[in-house]
Amino acid sequence: MIIPMKKYRLLVYHRDYETFLQDLRDLGVVHLIEQKGDVSEEILEQYEEIESINKTIRMLKSMEIKTAQKEAVTDGQEIFEDIAGLNHLLEQQQHTLTQVRKEIQELFPWGDFSYDLLNTMAENDIRVKFYVTPARQFDPQWIKDYPVEVINYTGGHFYFIAVEKGDETVDIPAEEIRLPLRSLSALQEIRDKSLSDIKATKEKLDDHAAASIPALERYRNTLLQRAEYEKARFYTAAEAEDKLRIVEGWVPKNKEKQIVEYLEKASVVYITEKARPEDKPPVLLKNKNFAKKFEMIGELYSLPKYNELDLTPFFAPFYALFFGFCLGDVGYGILISLTALIARSKVAKTLKPVTKLIFYLGLSTILFGFISGTFFGINLYESGLPGYSSLQSYMLAKDTNINNFLFTLSLFLGGIQIMFGLVLKAINETIQYGWKLATGTIGWIILLSGAATVFLLNTYAGIEMEMLKPLLYAALVIGGILILFLNNLKRNILKNFGIGLWESYNMITGVVGDLLSYIRLFALGIASAILGFVFNSLAINMSGDIPVLNIIIMVVILVIGHGINLFMSGIGAFVHPLRLTFVEFYKNAGFSGGGKKYYPFRKII
Repeated sequence: MIIPMKKYRLLVYHRDYETFLQDLRDLGVVHLIEQKGDVSEEILEQYEEIESINKTIRMLKSMEIKTAQKEAVTDGQEIFEDIAGLNHLLEQQQHTLTQVRKEIQELFPWGDFSYDLLNTMAENDIRVKFYVTPARQFDPQWIKDYPVEVINYTGGHFYFIAVEKGDETVDIPAEEIRLPLRSLSALQEIRDKSLSDIKATKEKLDDHAAASIPALERYRNTLLQRAEYEKARFYTAAEAEDKLRIVEGWVPKNKEKQIVEYLEKASVVYITEKARPEDKPPVLLKNKNFAKKFEMIGELYSLPKYNELDLTPFFAPFYALFFGFCLGDVGYGILISLTALIARSKVAKTLKPVTKLIFYLGLSTILFGFISGTFFGINLYESGLPGYSSLQSYMLAKDTNINNFLFTLSLFLGGIQIMFGLVLKAINETIQYGWKLATGTIGWIILLSGAATVFLLNTYAGIEMEMLKPLLYAALVIGGILILFLNNLKRNILKNFGIGLWESYNMITGVVGDLLSYIRLFALGIASAILGFVFNSLAINMSGDIPVLNIIIMVVILVIGHGINLFMSGIGAFVHPLRLTFVEFYKNAGFSGGGKKYYPFRKII
């Protein structure tokens, strides 16, 4: 759910303003309203420096450091400047190395020769010209006609020299090249030194990665707090000949008590009013245990607008089920859940919700692993286990199998989510615009749910279609009227009819396409199971017959193979439910998004 916001307009006497602003920051509940106008260049420069520090921190965190060192006690600014200097130096060293390697590549076919000798020859009017030409264009007659010597033949090209003396000239129809002005051995020495310098610079960066991140984060937070304070001052309006300061901001309803107690105690004059959608208040989500863990998933796309439904608690169960459907292996689910439980006691507090989310996804994977009958690629339906053998016999008697069931289940879950999305869309439209603009959506709910009910009763309950026709006709008539003629009670019927026809075309084609998209759940689940089976087969067939060694080989293949499968299938199981959520579900739920996250003016350090 979205916590209601209240708009506060605070009037402060100019002499008390600095103290008030510091108190407001310590309180940390007011999301300041940014007034029109660009912030100053000084503030922008501070934020640019903060972003540079963030990039530096991300760069250091991405480096593979085996053991952390004792935290650096050096000033964060000094560390940041040192790292910036090292990065600049590293760029120069890598540029030098690239250039030297290019020159070595050019000179390598000619070998290591003395430029001093060439210069001495030139002083005695003996000139050496260097040529390169493709083998098909090389004419052996040149060797007879001119003082030519072939130096090398490589890569389908001849490398040769021609010597001129005095007034003699050599005119050979081949490409004459200019070589680097340093010998091959000199270039190789420079290359080796560059590699050594780069290694030393990277080692210094490694030292920073192992010890300097906390100091950098403190420096970043100091700058951020300073910039936020300056921005708050910038957006404060001055009135009454600069005697009053007016501060405007949003306060969540559940935190109003804190701000009111302070304002009353400080004798600050304030005016409050309820948030209006046109004011674009910030969004603060509040969900309970299970759904709260999925807020980070929803924020990958967008926060809802202030006046629309928060879809987090509605998509969370579906996302967890879809993840399990895509991965669907009991063994993988156990590994994921155990990893999440172990990590929960070791990670920072901010990452604990992530481990809880992963734990839920692991449980879903176990559930669908039991349904699909897969344990580390082993087909449980063919294992002879009592429960699975009975199910296998039952499905064979019904002339079906588990794959047909999973295919049908993927479409069934998709249909449920689409219908659920339409219900939420009707609720959303009613909340935002009133029920008179939600009648068209209600019509589609009646039509699609009626048709689906008739189909299910006829197919699975065995009820004759003749008995179900009244229900079908009722759904068609009621739904059709709402869709075509009453889709917007604020328009005339003829206009509604034209718009209704167009929306019907889009709806029918859209729903069919959306429903087919859910087949990806079945496809990914099957792909994961097949890959697991393949790695099991490889482990058995490639282990050999040597005692003990064959077991070691088998274990290595199983660990590597299932590791690859878990990684690749895990990515698919994460990404594809995201698509089904953000495209199919959000579209059918009428989600518009674009909300701005609640970010209070607060003390950071």
